[in-house]
Amino acid sequence: MVPMRDTILESEPILIGGGELGRCPTRIHHRRFTTDVRDADPVIERRIADGRRWEKTVLARLLEGSRAATISSVDDPFNPAAPVVIAGTVGTTDAEAITTHLLDIGVPMIIGGRISSAELLSVGAPDLLVHLPDGYAPIDVKHHKVVGRSGIPARSTPIGHLTDTDGMQCRFRTGRTNDLLQVAHYWTLLDHMGRANPGHHAGIIGAETGMQCLWVDLDAGSFTILDRYGAALAEAVAVVEAGRNHPERPLVPPVWRGECRGCPWAGVCRSELEDIDHVSLLPAVRAHDTHRLLAAGVTTTATVARLTPESLPPDMENAGEAILQARAREARSLLVRSGSDLTLPNASIEIDFDVETYHGVLYLAGLLVGGEGSAQFRPFSDWTGTPEGERRVLSDLFSFFDRLAEHGDFVVYHWTGYERTILEEASERHGLALTTASSVDDWFDRYACDLWAWVKQRFVSPNGYSLKVIAPLCGFDWRDEDPGGAQSEIWYSDLLAGDLSQRRRLLEYNEDDVAAQLAIRRWVRSRAPLHGT
Repeated sequence: MVPMRDTILESEPILIGGGELGRCPTRIHHRRFTTDVRDADPVIERRIADGRRWEKTVLARLLEGSRAATISSVDDPFNPAAPVVIAGTVGTTDAEAITTHLLDIGVPMIIGGRISSAELLSVGAPDLLVHLPDGYAPIDVKHHKVVGRSGIPARSTPIGHLTDTDGMQCRFRTGRTNDLLQVAHYWTLLDHMGRANPGHHAGIIGAETGMQCLWVDLDAGSFTILDRYGAALAEAVAVVEAGRNHPERPLVPPVWRGECRGCPWAGVCRSELEDIDHVSLLPAVRAHDTHRLLAAGVTTTATVARLTPESLPPDMENAGEAILQARAREARSLLVRSGSDLTLPNASIEIDFDVETYHGVLYLAGLLVGGEGSAQFRPFSDWTGTPEGERRVLSDLFSFFDRLAEHGDFVVYHWTGYERTILEEASERHGLALTTASSVDDWFDRYACDLWAWVKQRFVSPNGYSLKVIAPLCGFDWRDEDPGGAQSEIWYSDLLAGDLSQRRRLLEYNEDDVAAQLAIRRWVRSRAPLHGT
């Protein structure tokens, strides 16, 4: 995992950074005060590197033909009517002085700026500061998608027309609200300097195709982004103030939540929570439900296992599911949901199917072909990392699927809807189609079974429904010591860089993924699992 310590001396003012807003308070504490050094996590390192590359790509596109100047001091020459880039080698104090100078002049776009206020206990390094007709607006670049089917009202504009804050109506994904807290942090600092646009506009450029900026009014609605930001800032300040007095003990005890999976300190918190059998370890117990349960004196999963839905807080979501998960956790096994029919789809030919992708591009499709008694691994692959390679894999796979459909007596098992989504997208990219169905979705509807959905409908798991959780409960283990989709992307990247030994590792990993599905079915068919009720 990545070393994330950023020690604060008692003589220094507390300055909260934009990236801390909306974060788990326990994570903020560990980042600031825990002296343990985390080993580098290659998956997290990879995501950070990908994010930086995407940011550079977006900024380069924005600066095309602009004659932007890169400066290291306020005395360096630049065109005040063109964008200005502050060199990354400039120290923090000088960067703030340069940023203030450029804001005073009214430069149309500032890249690499830094602003702070000891009075607001805040510091920020926005990716972009853009001059609108009535003041500056902060914009951050994110390596994830931010447009949602539902969420916070926003306006979308191509980055070629960046200052158009009245673009097409859309929605900003609710799950990415922390992005908006970050730009609200920068807007507040600008406002304190008298430089912010009074319309409360701030933008996020996500990873959507075509590069677009989503503009959001930070002061819109009954509980505005600025309101949420104020609460998040107050919490972060309280955490840091308490940490100065008690660096050995976080102000807020750890609680397991979705954010934990990508946290460098997850192992520290998970170990502590497992030791006390904390109620938040149940996936069905959401963050707000955790607080309700703790307030009601329900602190452990073992306690939940002995309760009934009526004895839990009345406004708790998923109470019944939480109880079943607690019982599954106590039994360390999958539990059958009451009344479930455990008859699996079957045919003379059963096939387990799994794909491997790199940045959404297909390079390996593995199939375990056979019946219940025996099975043979058959991979379709291309290791060139080219569109032509993906087309070859897809073409060979579609030909195989069409031959299967002509045979008739078969079923293809897969885990989640990822496989059909990837094949549908690749089909559109390359103009390839199946001859035995009107579309990829139609073919899967006819001949395939989503084993993930089948298991989830009939069984209760103690800890989620990923293949890496369910298969070990059925007695299966991967050969690789660190299996996972994110890890496999790193192996493939190493392969493209010349490490040919990764090819075998990827093939074995893919073969184990399909073998894991077969192991789950054999487990279901060979024994009567424990019941949850």
